[in-house]
Amino acid sequence: MANLSVDELSPLMFHASRAPLKSDMRSTWQKRLSLLFVLLAVGFERLTFYSLSGNLILFLTSDHIRWTSRHSLNASFIFFGNESIDEYHHNIFLFSVYLTKGTSYASTLFFSWISDAKVGRVKTIVIGFLIYIAGYVFFPLFSRGEVYKVICDGPPVHIHESAPYFHEKCSIQITATLVITAIGIGAVEANMAVLGAEQIRGQKATTQYFAQYYTAVNIGSFLAYGIIAYVQQNRSYHVGYLISTGLLAFTLVLFVAGYKCYIPVQPHDSVVTNFFPVMINAFRSWRTRPQRTRNIHRNHRFSRKALRASDQLDISDNLTFDGNEQSRSFLDYAKVEYNGQFPGRVVDDIKALRRIIVMFVLLIPYWLLYVQSDTTFIVQGVHMRVPKFQSETRRMPVVWLSLSDQIVIILILFIFNACICSHLHVKNRLFSIKLRFILGMLAATLSMCLTGIVEIFRQQGCSSSFPQTIGDTVYNTSAMSVFYQLPQYVSMGVSEVFASVASLEFAYLTAPQSAQSFVMSLRFCSVGLSSFLASGYMNIYDGLNANFSITNSECKDAEKPQLFYVYFFVLAGIQLIFLFVFLACDRRFRIIKASEHRFNTRLFIGPNVGTSDT
Repeated sequence: MANLSVDELSPLMFHASRAPLKSDMRSTWQKRLSLLFVLLAVGFERLTFYSLSGNLILFLTSDHIRWTSRHSLNASFIFFGNESIDEYHHNIFLFSVYLTKGTSYASTLFFSWISDAKVGRVKTIVIGFLIYIAGYVFFPLFSRGEVYKVICDGPPVHIHESAPYFHEKCSIQITATLVITAIGIGAVEANMAVLGAEQIRGQKATTQYFAQYYTAVNIGSFLAYGIIAYVQQNRSYHVGYLISTGLLAFTLVLFVAGYKCYIPVQPHDSVVTNFFPVMINAFRSWRTRPQRTRNIHRNHRFSRKALRASDQLDISDNLTFDGNEQSRSFLDYAKVEYNGQFPGRVVDDIKALRRIIVMFVLLIPYWLLYVQSDTTFIVQGVHMRVPKFQSETRRMPVVWLSLSDQIVIILILFIFNACICSHLHVKNRLFSIKLRFILGMLAATLSMCLTGIVEIFRQQGCSSSFPQTIGDTVYNTSAMSVFYQLPQYVSMGVSEVFASVASLEFAYLTAPQSAQSFVMSLRFCSVGLSSFLASGYMNIYDGLNANFSITNSECKDAEKPQLFYVYFFVLAGIQLIFLFVFLACDRRFRIIKASEHRFNTRLFIGPNVGTSDT
């Protein structure tokens, strides 16, 4: 716990020259409605997103489209902005999920710049939704046989697995649709979290908001996996996509309905636009520094001669100059007061990004563990006993076990908001971001250890005497029930409640006003980068130990253990090491802490300065 007087969670630098935010003159009901509109839009948008991404590969390989598995995976990479994987031959499933979680965040960088510097957040989100719908509306059309024949000039056909990607039927149309949809998603995702945070005042309200935001995200994904995905697989893809498309259109209408309730934050001179000009100007100013120094010393010598007779020499200016020279950073040379061309506020905004980027780099190992719940947890689950569902020929979808993760997140966040935050609010205390990061990293480490322990016992009970069919694949599984995975899912859910929510709050509170959406997009990109690293780590492990694979249905040989549990224990060790690195960097460079003065100035704007107005 941390008292508010402890200057943690505040943005990193206070700029006196920064123009204040517009005073909040809205009524109480307008404030509440604005937040409600944003949270509902977030929940419905995530529902439609996961309704598409969760079953995209299965849809493209179904009788509706009849693509090969490899080309379906390539299409999912295109949807998330990735390269083709034709060169990969092992663990295709793992690569698909890792990489699809990767560069889907790339488009957020562009639209964060559009939002910060050009048109503002609300307009950018509306543009994003329009692009989003323009692409998404084609999926119910593709899933309708008669319409598919018209759009794609004929019925679906199946080609050989080794054929090129664009030999697939309707590959150009489907690829274009996926790209358009992904662009719209990037525009919405880069700005929605920031827009909601701008509707409130006060750090306590900000903490509660991001907990509510993350709850809305998980409710949306829970409904997508639990209801829409089930409708798509067991009734009709057409019906499932019609429902999600209708919900996406309704989300746009809902978001626009709250337009008059939102605080209009005007675009600023974005740090993205100013970054390279500031760097160039700082270099030029720094390069001419020796000549300016000589001129200053020459002027002081002339002053000495003139004042020597009267003994009135004052060398304070020279001392001041030398002191400033020693404390000045490289970017400071771009400031007007140091013969640069840019106001101090612009330069300081760029300087603030250094610590923010360091923080997101330190979080990459955590995200490396975070993505395991969508990848290796499922790989492990299909090699365990999965209960029958509805009939003898059907089994419970393994992905449903991940719903426990989302249920835990929703329940804990509700308790966190209703009990813990309220109790701390009364005592004027906060649950610090630093403490939440530590707890989240420890919980993720525990999840990896639990997964490794489950894997040890799974391998011991693995036998060809327990075959089971999941989808079209037959697996020789362990006698161990898949429900033994529940503790690792629960632990990962607890981890997200602390670390993932704290990362959203950190991204918002530490961002300069000219880079709110940009910093939030950096947070999403750090998740994406960890997905690439996870893919590489799995590729290395697969090269060292090829016995375990999602495509390999054979159990391990008792004389040649697979050692797959080592994979999880190594991840746990990596996170522990980086936890100490995180603590050391924060102590040395004060990544999280900053001045209380800027905290009060940044968050308490308007006529009621110093109050927490939600």
